[in-house]
Amino acid sequence: MDETEAERIIEAALFMSSKPLAVAELGKLIGVSAPGFISQRLDSLQKRYSGSGSAIEIAFEEGKYYMRLRPEYVNAVKDFAQAGEISRHALRTLAYISKSDGIKKSLLADKLGSTIYQDVAELVEKGFVIQKKSGRSSTLTTTPKFKSYFGTQ
Repeated sequence: MDETEAERIIEAALFMSSKPLAVAELGKLIGVSAPGFISQRLDSLQKRYSGSGSAIEIAFEEGKYYMRLRPEYVNAVKDFAQAGEISRHALRTLAYISKSDGIKKSLLADKLGSTIYQDVAELVEKGFVIQKKSGRSSTLTTTPKFKSYFGTQ
């Protein structure tokens, strides 16, 4: 693999990853175990982004690399940011709600345990679930945002 192709793959990985990536992880991705080669590709990418005046930068923190928006552009575009990721536990709860659309919260708690109350609060806050009072409990249904986000329309 040549240097240009290695940089493209590293750039794509940094763009797609939701977490910072270590040099070793990037090395495995491109099939190169030499940390110096990977570091050179990362330096080259950083210079390219910096030199082009891009609103995106490749940052290094605590031994890992990631792509981010340059701080001076955050306020200008923050309204376009999607809701933050859903916690793993809340995702499990959301999957159950989706499967049993219209389930009562009390029944969900019986099936999955009392931790669902925190999960439901997170899912309502992020706009994936609607909670409607139904007697002493609430009925939980998925929202149009859920359907478009997960492609279930």
